[in-house]
Amino acid sequence: MRAVARLVILGASPVTIVRDAWDWLVYAATALAAVTAIVAFSAWALELRRRPEVGFYWRLSPDGDPVHLADWPADHVPEISSTQPFLIAAAIQNTGDKAGGDTLINFVVPDCFDLHQVEAPEVEPVRAGNGTAGLPPDNRVVFLIPRATLWTPANWHLSHYRLQYVAGQCSRHLPVRLLFAVADSRFNSRGWRWLPSIVPPSGSQVAPVGTPWPPRPRGRRQLRWIRAEPRGRVACWRGDRSDVRDLIVMPVEEEPPVEATSSALKVKASLIRQWARRMRRGAGR
Repeated sequence: MRAVARLVILGASPVTIVRDAWDWLVYAATALAAVTAIVAFSAWALELRRRPEVGFYWRLSPDGDPVHLADWPADHVPEISSTQPFLIAAAIQNTGDKAGGDTLINFVVPDCFDLHQVEAPEVEPVRAGNGTAGLPPDNRVVFLIPRATLWTPANWHLSHYRLQYVAGQCSRHLPVRLLFAVADSRFNSRGWRWLPSIVPPSGSQVAPVGTPWPPRPRGRRQLRWIRAEPRGRVACWRGDRSDVRDLIVMPVEEEPPVEATSSALKVKASLIRQWARRMRRGAGR
């Protein structure tokens, strides 16, 4: 007889897994490491996203008196006397959420001006060429390079610049442009961000006399869009922001010719004599 092979079908049998304390400790350590990695990566990504941003502010005193400093809107083109020194207050505010690390400022004017910073009058300006602020055909300019140290979020950096036209006698209306540029390696190329950021309040914290000190907190941090200010006015490139103001240098008012002046004086003297004769005749009557 032929042997018949038996086919044994194996079925699933219940399996019991026993985990001891060491297994649970490994699971807990793995979960903790995953959460820690997620938190650390999120913090790194948020820190990488933080960056400074700039808001430009201009003020002008046409006669050079600091008391007469007034806001200088972008659409205002003042007329400045060629014989009168004038004063400019140029400020930047950090409207971002990170302090500037290597922020560098360039205040650039045509070389027809004598330029000095009020805070550092001993510093001589640098001479170079610039197609924005320079006058044709050579486009020569003078500029100063102050540094914005400790430029933290919501804080300001202010400089005063005294200018005097020194290119001889100005015989015509001379339009000029002043350039205010700020460089920082953390500036992006757009001048704004895709998503809003949490930033400190932009207003100053004050406590006038008669109020308690320390003052109350200005409020919680704000969630808002960060962009270069004033909006639509700032030229933005990677690592650089710039703004400009235009003005017109006026020629010296010409004095009237001597002959015309003497003729006018003679006519005036004649009129005075006629008036005096009439008054005497009236008194005699």
